[in-house]
Amino acid sequence: MTGSVKKQVKQAVPSMAVLGVMIAAAAILSPTFRNAYNIRNIAAQAAVLSVVAIAQCKVLFIGGIDMSVSSVISFSTILVALFSRDTMHAALFSILLALAAGALTGLINGIGIVTFQIPAMIITISTQAFLKGICLILMPGSGGKVNAEFAAFLKTRIGILNISILLAIAMYILAFFILHYTRFGRNIYAIGNGEVYAEQSGIKVKKNILIVYMISGMIAAFAGVLLSARISTGNPLVGDSYAMDSVAAAVVGGVSMNGGVGSVVGAFFGAVILTLINNIMNNMGISPYFQYIAKGIVLVASLMIFQIKRKEIK
Repeated sequence: MTGSVKKQVKQAVPSMAVLGVMIAAAAILSPTFRNAYNIRNIAAQAAVLSVVAIAQCKVLFIGGIDMSVSSVISFSTILVALFSRDTMHAALFSILLALAAGALTGLINGIGIVTFQIPAMIITISTQAFLKGICLILMPGSGGKVNAEFAAFLKTRIGILNISILLAIAMYILAFFILHYTRFGRNIYAIGNGEVYAEQSGIKVKKNILIVYMISGMIAAFAGVLLSARISTGNPLVGDSYAMDSVAAAVVGGVSMNGGVGSVVGAFFGAVILTLINNIMNNMGISPYFQYIAKGIVLVASLMIFQIKRKEIK
């Protein structure tokens, strides 16, 4: 296991505290916030962002970043809308196609980084732009139709949670186990703490970086599949906000952009915090433009707090 699980969870405590204060304040100030429909809506929105945050966490842990997740999400919704048709078998095919597209995007990102030494930010923005172009060619606007049976299945509730939310929770449990109880997880943290030292320790750094970006692409594609079931169509622009939002969710949750520090637990709470910001401001009738400002402030404040903590540790 990498470090202490207790330590990893402890890093998420600030984001848990912030989330608790936000929920309490919103529940007191807004009657709309407390109704069951709004809570289910928050959970559904947070499910998609929290899954993308897992993808972003993995690349941040190795000291990278993946801006292509936004276009992978949009492309996945288009693939599901175009190929799911009228049967569940077709829906399954469209899901596999989306996952393959995500893996291929991650592979291209990984090759650019490990073989051609292209900075992660540059290569992932490039694949983001390329894939966005393909999205707009295939579907200039919202269109297609997601298989109704498939969409209904993911919206099926078990207790108070639907299948999509339960799948997101399962993804977090799996990611936490892999990161903290497997050799691959140890390798990810080791690479983030220094590629040279990791190489000297016998870790195949390039191979692991390649795998991490492929996994990131597949997880982003899976998030796109979940989103497609919620909106029931394909959309070339629907994923645009998820690149920065996933980075923000991870950073708010205590993940270092320098690599090697953080946990998916914190990223989960970070994703819920960002979702709550949008929801609360929507309920208050505040313009969406101000939501970008609010999220920007939260991200900058989180980065500043993290840097202060780093200096204190040193």
